[in-house]
Amino acid sequence: MNIYFAPLEGITGYSYRNAHHRLFTGIDRYYTPFVAPNYTHHFKGKEKADVAPENNTDLPLVPQILSNRAEDFLWAAGELYDLGYREINLNLGCPMPTVVRKKRGAGQLADLDALDRFLEEICEGMDSQYGLRDTTDAVSDRWAAASGAEISSNPDIAGSADEKGREKEQGSLRFSVKTRIGVEDASRAADLLRIYNRYPVCELTVHPRTQKDMYKNTPDLEVFGMFLEGCVHQVVYNGDICSMEDLLALRERFPQVDTVMIGRGLITNPALARELQGGEKLCKRELRSFHDALYEAAVQTLPGTVPILGRMKELWFYMGANFRNADRCLKEIRKSRNLVQYQAAVRTLFVECEL
Repeated sequence: MNIYFAPLEGITGYSYRNAHHRLFTGIDRYYTPFVAPNYTHHFKGKEKADVAPENNTDLPLVPQILSNRAEDFLWAAGELYDLGYREINLNLGCPMPTVVRKKRGAGQLADLDALDRFLEEICEGMDSQYGLRDTTDAVSDRWAAASGAEISSNPDIAGSADEKGREKEQGSLRFSVKTRIGVEDASRAADLLRIYNRYPVCELTVHPRTQKDMYKNTPDLEVFGMFLEGCVHQVVYNGDICSMEDLLALRERFPQVDTVMIGRGLITNPALARELQGGEKLCKRELRSFHDALYEAAVQTLPGTVPILGRMKELWFYMGANFRNADRCLKEIRKSRNLVQYQAAVRTLFVECEL
C-alpha cells in the first residue's frame, strides 16, 4: 500500500513535513499546500519558502498548483521544474468557498468545457517545453501522436536541478490531478472522467465528495467505483481514511486500490501511515516530541504570539482526538492567551491524559 500525505493549507508546510518525515515512517509522497500563481508571475514569500529545495531536503515531495489560467499555471510549472521538481499536481479538489468563488479548485468542475480547454492548453504547454509522460502507454502514444512529442522510457518523478537538462530531453515531467466528483452533485462525473481520460495524467486522485459536501457526508463509493473501473490512469483514493478499519473496508470493496492519499487522518494521528503498514501505534512520547518540534518551528518562523498560538491551536483541533477524557485540558489550551499559559496547558495534557 502506497500512502500519500495530502496537504492542508496553514498546517502542512515545510516545517511540519520535515518534522513528520524525521519522526514517523510510512509516507511515500508528501504534497505541498497549493501555490496559487497570478498575473504577476511571482510566488509569494511563503510559497517560495515552502517549495524551496533547501527546505525540503530528502523529502519525496510533489508541488501542487491551484490555477484556472493556463498561462499562470505554465509559468508556475516552469518555475517548479527549474527547482528540480519532476511531477506537478493540479488541485481540482479544494472546496473552500473563497477558492470556488474564483472558479478555482473544485470550482473549475462547474464548467467542464472550460476545464477541458484548460487541460488541453496546459498539457500542450508542458509537453512542448518538457515532454509529458504518464504511466498508461495508450494515452501516452495517443497524446504523442496528437502533439508530435516523443515518448520517453524514463518514468522518474523527481530529480536534482543538475539533472534537469538531461531529463528535459528525455521528457520525464509527470502531471497528476487531484479532483472531486462535482460541485452541487455528481451527475456529470462520467463526463468528467471522459475528460481526464483524454490527457496524459500520471495519477488521478479522487476524493469522492462534491464541493458542496465540503468534508461532511459520506464519500460516494459508487462514483469512486465508476472512476476506478473506467479510468485509464492510475487511480488514488482520498477521503476519510482514519484507521486500519477504514482502510480494510476500502480494500474489501476495492481490492485493486493500492494507493491512498490521507490528510486529516494523518494530521490527527501522525503515526497512522506506520500503523496502516503493520507498525506500532502512536505513543505519547513521540507525539510529545512531534508537538515540541512543531512548536519550536512555529516560534522560529511565525511573527509573534498570536500567529504561533493560532497555528498550535489549529493542530490541537486534530491531535486532541488522540486523548481520552481530555476536554478540560484541551479547553485550557484553547483559552491560552500567551505562550506561558499555552506551554503549561500542554504539559498538563500530556501528564494527566492517556492516549
